[in-house]
Amino acid sequence: AGTVKNIMDPMRKLTLAALLAASLAACAGPPPPTYNTDAFKGIYNQNSASVPADVPVTVQHPVGIILSDNFEIWFKALKEANEYWGARIPSSLTNTAVIADFDPTFLAGRVLQNLKGHFPEAQEIKDFQSAVASGKKAVVLVDITPQIGQRSPVTNKFDITYYFFDAKMNPVSKLTGHGEHYVPFGSMTGYFQDIVDQALAQLDEKMRTVVR
Repeated sequence: AGTVKNIMDPMRKLTLAALLAASLAACAGPPPPTYNTDAFKGIYNQNSASVPADVPVTVQHPVGIILSDNFEIWFKALKEANEYWGARIPSSLTNTAVIADFDPTFLAGRVLQNLKGHFPEAQEIKDFQSAVASGKKAVVLVDITPQIGQRSPVTNKFDITYYFFDAKMNPVSKLTGHGEHYVPFGSMTGYFQDIVDQALAQLDEKMRTVVR
């Protein structure tokens, strides 16, 4: 929570107008983040690519929720972009559409809301050791794959994947939701919240069919 607040406070200084002007002038922005291709990196000793997709799964309760390291990479990228552009544009200029669209609290909040809609007692936990110690009978590890362009026009894309682990903490299935939105030149928003909601809607539909 403290990390998210630290990101949000200075983020209010951002303006889309300045970002567009910098882009038109071919100014270099901060380097794009590099996300882990293995969702389990640093969390679980197995490659996530080996987990079968869309396999029916029976989830025991209580459920733990683990966010992959890509969430931290995403939060860090927002913070670095804010610091980069915040040092280059007047603090008096603010674009509320950009601030609202890239609110760093939105992504994790919507993911947790979505999962708790299916598993009301679910709790976010740090790792699998915490899952075992707290008596969790299942874990959902959540990973993200952002493809967010730095300039418009662009088609922004976002994948969210749920990896389901059984009571023995073995991965048994994964479900992926996808969202995308074309962003025309000069758009006042990147439609980020829209593509996240698209991905979560797909996951909802799959979970109704696959998860028991």
